[in-house]
Amino acid sequence: MIKLVKLSSLLILFACAQVTSLNLKKHQFGKIPTKIIWIQVAGLSSEHLAMLKFSYPKGDQKTSFENALCIGSTWDYNLYKIRPSAYEGFLSQITGKKNIKNECSDYSQKPIWKYIGKKGYKIGILEGEMTKKQSLMRSLDCKQGDKYLDEVTLWKMSKKAGKQVDYFHINEKINYKNGKKYYDKSCLTGDCFTSISHNVEGTFKTFSKNSKNYLYIVRNFNYMNFLKQNKVKQARAELIEINSMVNYFQKIAQKSSDVLVLISSAGAIDLEFPTSGKQWKDYERGKRKLRINNSKLLSSVYASGARAENFCGIFDQNQILSRIFSGSKQQGLEFSIINPFK
Repeated sequence: MIKLVKLSSLLILFACAQVTSLNLKKHQFGKIPTKIIWIQVAGLSSEHLAMLKFSYPKGDQKTSFENALCIGSTWDYNLYKIRPSAYEGFLSQITGKKNIKNECSDYSQKPIWKYIGKKGYKIGILEGEMTKKQSLMRSLDCKQGDKYLDEVTLWKMSKKAGKQVDYFHINEKINYKNGKKYYDKSCLTGDCFTSISHNVEGTFKTFSKNSKNYLYIVRNFNYMNFLKQNKVKQARAELIEINSMVNYFQKIAQKSSDVLVLISSAGAIDLEFPTSGKQWKDYERGKRKLRINNSKLLSSVYASGARAENFCGIFDQNQILSRIFSGSKQQGLEFSIINPFK
């Protein structure tokens, strides 16, 4: 009888215990992300982290990606393609739609900032070096996209486009305004002298200062472009930059429970890495080319901070949007910020 009572008490104790960790790290479940930091890296695959991991002096040293609270995978296909481009994939992610055609009609689909901008969220997007076709600025060439970026403060790491252009530089204090596009002064000659990680940290500090609610997006296509050009050294250097950004934002999320740090990829490149030994050394020195296969059918997602638990597992890439907003039905958290599908 005494043993039965003790066993019952133990079961009650476990039943009442609250899970406060995720991936062996302290975590508060169901927290609403009022500050969203979203890094989109075209071409990235989890296996590519070997370019960082194997360069560390200690084998147990972790990359920033490994320090994420939750790691998941997304199916990249949409209604029209099994392997859509990275640009199309990111459009699917920010709109929550599979109906992406890589045409002007895509810009009639509402992106995330069209929903949360009405809820008082401040919106900022920084685009690293990329081609014109990879930039969200191409939306302005379409009738459906003439107001696509109206709520957004956009920073571009590229040469100016047009006569009346606003500029930014990380060493200058600028009062950034909604709907404005700012071009990096360090890119005036075509090559950018300021790194993307420095630009991100500089613009983010100014952008986020005294902001209660915000969405800050970083778009990186440079890493994918370097891989496709078989510029291994440059691709690895870009990945180091991205890793530094992720680490910077993860530290911010550790200090504030309402910050979500999300890293998503699209059009993940399937690289055939060399075997160990001399072949790997030659690869690191840029003496050996990487073999690139078809893009993968699954891309990676890494999440830390508020509602990071929503990004564990495998799901369609267009579901990223709803997973930012919603929580568990059992906890009564479904669409507790907004419902983007109303």
